[in-house]
Amino acid sequence: MLVVEREKFPRFHVGESLLPFALPIFDRLGVHDKIRAAGFQRKFGAYFWNEANGSTRPVVFAEARDPNHPMAYQVKRAEFDDLLLRHAESSGAEVREQTAVEDVLFEGDRAVGIRLRGADGAPEDIRARVVVDASGQGAFLSRKLGLRSFDPKLKRAALFAHYEGVRWPAESQPGDILLPIDQGVWYWIIPFSDGVFSVGGVFDPAEVRFAEGAPMETRYDELLRRSPRVTGLLEGARRTSKIHGISDYSAKSRLLGGDGWVLVGDAATFLDPVFSTGVFLAMSSGERAAETIARGLARRGRVDAKDFRAYARQHERMVARFRRYVYNFYDPVFFEAFCTADPPEVIRAAVTTTLAGGVERPSPMMRFWTAMMFVGVAIDRFTRRFRGKTEAEAAS
Repeated sequence: MLVVEREKFPRFHVGESLLPFALPIFDRLGVHDKIRAAGFQRKFGAYFWNEANGSTRPVVFAEARDPNHPMAYQVKRAEFDDLLLRHAESSGAEVREQTAVEDVLFEGDRAVGIRLRGADGAPEDIRARVVVDASGQGAFLSRKLGLRSFDPKLKRAALFAHYEGVRWPAESQPGDILLPIDQGVWYWIIPFSDGVFSVGGVFDPAEVRFAEGAPMETRYDELLRRSPRVTGLLEGARRTSKIHGISDYSAKSRLLGGDGWVLVGDAATFLDPVFSTGVFLAMSSGERAAETIARGLARRGRVDAKDFRAYARQHERMVARFRRYVYNFYDPVFFEAFCTADPPEVIRAAVTTTLAGGVERPSPMMRFWTAMMFVGVAIDRFTRRFRGKTEAEAAS
């Protein structure tokens, strides 16, 4: 197996908060012991602040319907991704860094290889029985084939950087991801084991506007100042990295596989960073695609489009279960219900299970109580709209 990487590892990457249901995948890959030994920050949940009304919602993974996934990790992706790459190399993969994929080669509808250009600038064609596109947001093959589309409901942008000296709030579990939501922006504060924190803000560019031509640093500082909570936590802190930005990242591919090719991770689908689903979905899709490829090669020595249909269906179901929460997260009615002081225990456990990554085979009871929550939110939303319309008519 050949693994081609455009950059030289380790390198910076966003997506630093993992989900508990990713850990069994690490076990199956034989890499979990290396992850434990690396000393990454242990994460036991998340803490949401609804600054509009002062309510909060701690999410404790151990309180899910499935208590066997109580924790995950907060990771600097430079270190974490390098660990995974070296594990692939030690497991027998040939790894080429600083090598760009310039094209995927096709014969008819079948992918038969790739065209590379290494650090020396020389092009090289490599034949392959299967091409796996794990190019992330670049989505190389999806764009080439015209399969990529962006989600109009999730047009968001993010600015983020690393800090030292962030003040940890006494009411939150050390190691959890902090998520204040204030004035149309949701923020993340992710602690790492070395005392560094990832601090970012996600916003709708149509609603949160900056002065035209303002440099990224000015925009980032303005974004942080919108939240008194974030400003207080960062009082006295020191930024240790440059500021990074990304926009229009919520996208998917119309097809996930074809004759001799398959998409995994962000190259297939990326939702939104709010529930930290990116790494989990990437690991899950990669594992399932690999299983499909292994079966196809063992049976016929090739992998066809039909082989990837079951993989695509399962992946889409998992994404859809997360997508429902992501869409509703941006609805103030849902978020107010999400942060209610004492939600019914069965609903709280079902929500926690989903947010931990338990979306592959949800039990009938979990599906039922999740549906009941969304029904309740829909009724509340309708009632508020009807009341508002009635009051408006009475006032006129």
